[in-house]
Amino acid sequence: MLVFKLIHGHLFYDGLAATIPEGIAQGSVVAILVIAIVIAIPRRGIIFGIGKHSARDVVHFVKKYHGYLMSFGTVLNFHYHPVSHRNASWTLLLETWVFIHGTLTAIIQPGIGWQIFSYGFAIMFLLNQVYQTQICQSKMIMTVAHTVFAFSMYLGFKNDKAYYRATFIPVTEYACVYFVLGVGSLALYTIQCTNSSLLKLFVTLSASALVSIALTAGLAYVLAGNLVVYNDY
Repeated sequence: MLVFKLIHGHLFYDGLAATIPEGIAQGSVVAILVIAIVIAIPRRGIIFGIGKHSARDVVHFVKKYHGYLMSFGTVLNFHYHPVSHRNASWTLLLETWVFIHGTLTAIIQPGIGWQIFSYGFAIMFLLNQVYQTQICQSKMIMTVAHTVFAFSMYLGFKNDKAYYRATFIPVTEYACVYFVLGVGSLALYTIQCTNSSLLKLFVTLSASALVSIALTAGLAYVLAGNLVVYNDY
């Protein structure tokens, strides 16, 4: 499936990639990363492995209907979005691969983007994603990982001391996570308060559209540099 998608996306169909700004496609990708964090809450919690039992009904609701957001992203850019993501290990690989891709892409471009994406996605791994692996069971490995990361931060920011840039990705993703949980909670509450099947369908579709558009457009706006966040990005 992976090889088929790679060939198909390059030769035959790649959604609206050729007709929309690149930032929109990037925004939809980050939106998928946000949804992945929400769906994985029962496995790894929200932060530091804490909160695995948080918002169970909302997480189940998001998991059940997240296909709308995936379809939205696939139409925008077929190549950027995974076709199959039922295997937790495969999904984790897709999530962490953005660290490699984001780092290399930022390094070959001028500016300080590599500091934001490299350290930002590394922080997300240490705060959230690592707790889905066996690594988190070893205090020694976790200590070494955090020590190496801290030392790399020292080297990476040795000249400008702008450590705050590393928080851009984590703050953005967690803000989006709580936005999704908030919209999901409101939609679920509304659905539970009505017996109308038509209204339930309307609420579900509206919530999916709101999350898809708000996350994709909002993230695209920020990633494009249109919104000054830290005065230098």
